[in-house]
Amino acid sequence: MVATPRRSTRTGAGAMPPPAWAKVSRIRLIRREVRETLSAGALDLLLEHAEVVIEGSHELGESRPGPRQVFATVMITIDLPRCANRFREPPDAATAERIAELLRDATVLRPRLVALARPRLAELAELAPDALDLSLEIHVRADGVRVLIDGDLAGWPRAHRRG
Repeated sequence: MVATPRRSTRTGAGAMPPPAWAKVSRIRLIRREVRETLSAGALDLLLEHAEVVIEGSHELGESRPGPRQVFATVMITIDLPRCANRFREPPDAATAERIAELLRDATVLRPRLVALARPRLAELAELAPDALDLSLEIHVRADGVRVLIDGDLAGWPRAHRRG
């Protein structure tokens, strides 16, 4: 940018100079921005020290023969002080909140939760793990210095998927 000062039309001892408005003669073509993401390696580190609970069951109330829909919940608790010696950030509530925020948008989280729950769902459905189609809903939140991840999954045999 090049600023061109304006000339005052007022004269005299009490005259204040007018504001110097910048005249733009060139613009920036490339906008630079900083993005924060949670890498797959960072997620590996956090999950390595996490408490993981997987609960599942069959569809209730149906006694029809053949494959049934199955459900599972994956509950993951990441206690930041437990693995604080492995990362640079302080293991405090602000870091937990930031990690939760980044995990909500992380594309690496969904496949990890599916990989954790698929064997349990396949066992319940009495099918091979790759014979199931899965639907997953993820909820992530911070609670003090802990990050809580809940994944609700439903599984259908591929040939019997419901619409």
